[in-house]
Amino acid sequence: MFQKRFLIINIIFLSIISCSKSKTTLSEVDIVYDNEQMLFTKKSKLYTGLVIEHYDDNHIKTEISVIDGIKDGVFKQYYRSGKVQVDSKFKKGELFGRFNSFYENGNEQIIIFYKKNLKMGSFEEFYDDKKLKICGSYYMGVRIGQFEEYFKSGGEAIYNY
Repeated sequence: MFQKRFLIINIIFLSIISCSKSKTTLSEVDIVYDNEQMLFTKKSKLYTGLVIEHYDDNHIKTEISVIDGIKDGVFKQYYRSGKVQVDSKFKKGELFGRFNSFYENGNEQIIIFYKKNLKMGSFEEFYDDKKLKICGSYYMGVRIGQFEEYFKSGGEAIYNY
C-alpha cells in the first residue's frame, strides 16, 4: 500500500514539473529580428517560456510570455514598487484583447482593446483620481465617431471623427 502511494505521488510530482513553464531572465535570451518580427532565442534556439526582466534591486520589471520565440500570452510591466503598470496580452506577436495601464497608486489610466496590433473598440483614459479624461472608439486603429474629453477645470470637448 505504501509503495503504491509513493509511486502515485512521484508520478504527480513529475507531471507537475514537466508541465511547468520554463522561466529565464531577459539577460539570458537574445532578441533578434526576422522580417520585422521580434524573436526571443536562447542558445540559438527559439525560446518558449516566461522571460523576466528585473530592476537593479531585483524587483520584477517585465514579464513576457513567449511561445516559439514570439510574444504570445501575458505581458506585464511593473513599477519599482511592485505594482502593475501595464497588463496586456499578445497573440502570435501582436497585441490582442484588453490592454490596461495603471497609475502607481493602482488606479486605471487607460483601457483599450487591440486586435492584431490595432486599436479596436472602446477607449477610456482616466485621471489618477479615477475621473474620466477621454473616451471614444477605434476601428482598425482609427478613431471613429465621437470622442469626449473632460478637463480637470470642468470644461468638456467633443471631437467627431
